[in-house]
Amino acid sequence: MTTTTTPLTMTARPLVARIGTVVRLLFANPWTAIYTPLLILTVIVLMNLAVWGIVRASIPPEGEMATSVNGGVFFLFVYMLVVAVQTVNQAFPLALGYGSTRRDFLLGFGVFAVVLSIGYAALLATGAVLERATGGWGLGLSFFSIDELWRADWVQGFGFSILAFLLFFGIGAATAAVYVRWKAMGMYVFWAGLVLIGIGGAALVTWLQAWQQVGAFLAAAGVLGSAAWSLIITAFCALAAWVILRRATPSQG
Repeated sequence: MTTTTTPLTMTARPLVARIGTVVRLLFANPWTAIYTPLLILTVIVLMNLAVWGIVRASIPPEGEMATSVNGGVFFLFVYMLVVAVQTVNQAFPLALGYGSTRRDFLLGFGVFAVVLSIGYAALLATGAVLERATGGWGLGLSFFSIDELWRADWVQGFGFSILAFLLFFGIGAATAAVYVRWKAMGMYVFWAGLVLIGIGGAALVTWLQAWQQVGAFLAAAGVLGSAAWSLIITAFCALAAWVILRRATPSQG
């Protein structure tokens, strides 16, 4: 008598194992999500230190110079948005080709985004603390401590950064999902819709003459309280990515 065995398929494995497989797939090339942004960030910091050091050295001892504040660190948030777009666009058809489900892929991407958000948030918060402790690296440079927001304590800076990174990952995932399903035309409609929503919201607040109330509300909510509202947009983007990718096929990616 002969017997036949059926190989264990991707969907027959435990959910945690399936998600872990997707996460390993997304981290298979660490250069895109880890090494390259860290290298670029290091170069930007060193360039800012060099330029600001030269500028301060040219000031006579009796002269005064304000602290240099720049938004160079903001590049990291934009870069993570690009990482999200590339990851979903490139890894989605590959993951489905290996037998992963759409749910497994999105959950795995969620873990991928949370891990990177935690890591980079800790990096930025720690950089801000060290920058303040050293007087701007001894030069009065404010690279990580952009403004009063980043002058909050480590926990607040860490929490705010996580929320900001998750927001950019969410927008990136939704953007990539639109492109996978509807290509360039979908992208045009998607971004046009975002712009209209933004302009419409600002116009509504202006028409109601409520900017002062909005400012007072955000001031009362504090750093983390204000940033927590971004979770609404993040959740909406995650839901949009899920709904769109449910009907997307590997060939569309």
